[in-house]
Amino acid sequence: RLRSDLAPGVYLEVEVVANPDNLSLAVVDFEAGGRSSVTFSPDTGAVIRERKVQEAPRRVEGSYIHPLPATPLGQRFEGCVGVYLRSGSLAFFRRCAFSGEDVLRKGAWECTGFIADLNWVEGRLTPCIAFRDEGDYHVRISHVGPDPPQEPCKAKACAAAWSSLD
Repeated sequence: RLRSDLAPGVYLEVEVVANPDNLSLAVVDFEAGGRSSVTFSPDTGAVIRERKVQEAPRRVEGSYIHPLPATPLGQRFEGCVGVYLRSGSLAFFRRCAFSGEDVLRKGAWECTGFIADLNWVEGRLTPCIAFRDEGDYHVRISHVGPDPPQEPCKAKACAAAWSSLD
């Protein structure tokens, strides 16, 4: 579990070595019954925030923002993906890996910027990796520490850029 009130911050990085379909990195407030989450898709570059507003019948409200471009068409994300929490703000990172001619190249780090606050969190956040379909995924935690690969910027016009999932 990740505490969002730590200074200077906490960074969690996951290396995706094999991705047969689609995966995402999320932080979920399970102490609040798992009602709220923020999820990053390294394939699409989108961030989705969701909140369960009614149990039965189940009703979820959500919105999304697209701060990073999608990976090239037909290419599933492989590389590193991370989440950074600092002073009540949340940012995601990705670094794509490209293979060709028996050589693995890593691209530059990309960052969503601080795209969400943590006002919705009632306790500790739990990081989760979600796999869309079955497959031979190879994923490992590669780094946990106080510092991300680069300092996130404040996302420009962040509040206005969120679109409803409805």
